[in-house]
Amino acid sequence: MGTGPSRLKSEILARERGKYPVFFFDFDGTLARIEETPGKVKFRPVARSIVEELARNYTVGIISGRALPEIKKLVGIRGIFYSGNHGVEIEGPGIRFVEKKSAGSVKFIDSLDARIRKRLKRYGAIIQPKKYSIAVHYRTVEPRLVRGLLDDLEAITGPALKAGKIKLQPGKKVVEIKAPVEWDKGKAVEKILRKTGRHGRVFFFGDDMTDEYGFQKVNEMKGVSVFIGSPERQTTAGYSLDSPAALIGELARFLFEAE
Repeated sequence: MGTGPSRLKSEILARERGKYPVFFFDFDGTLARIEETPGKVKFRPVARSIVEELARNYTVGIISGRALPEIKKLVGIRGIFYSGNHGVEIEGPGIRFVEKKSAGSVKFIDSLDARIRKRLKRYGAIIQPKKYSIAVHYRTVEPRLVRGLLDDLEAITGPALKAGKIKLQPGKKVVEIKAPVEWDKGKAVEKILRKTGRHGRVFFFGDDMTDEYGFQKVNEMKGVSVFIGSPERQTTAGYSLDSPAALIGELARFLFEAE
């Protein structure tokens, strides 16, 4: 892991005042604290007001693993870019997009949902259908049962995985079943930026393994990649902040402190 990412300093953000920076954020674990279940996660009013103010002056995008309608409702800020299912679906000023292969896999993904629910019911996992994918959250599962849950999930998805009909994406206490397509948050960043026209430095803030694609993309663009939390694994992010609260604090300083 080496020395790991450096702490993001206020000066790095401050240099972009008056320019055309673009800000991309994951949601869970980045703008909001991770909770026991996805349904308990809240976008706190102070965090919403800061991001809303940021969006009045700069281009903002939320790139989440949640389904697009869900993340739009949860964030509730108009005039920004939203991307759901880790980049597969995008909406915002001048764009409405669904990745083609994922759209074609909806029926097959849906056919797995009932089987997964039936097989994993005894574990108490949270099964979250998201149209273009299924998320199996096991944060609420007793630790001694997690291995059995993952084995059962493998038994259900193994044949389809081997046949190239699905792809599995692990995350923080979650496994996602999705279309077998090379599409990710980094590609969503690229697609959104093509719609924004002129732009300056690109920032990407995230906390999970799927955010690494966003980090890698903005690193290629000489942007700023920021890991939120205490990195317990190797990350390609260049910088870090301790928590969603620390991120909101830095954004507030960027917006309201005098130069």
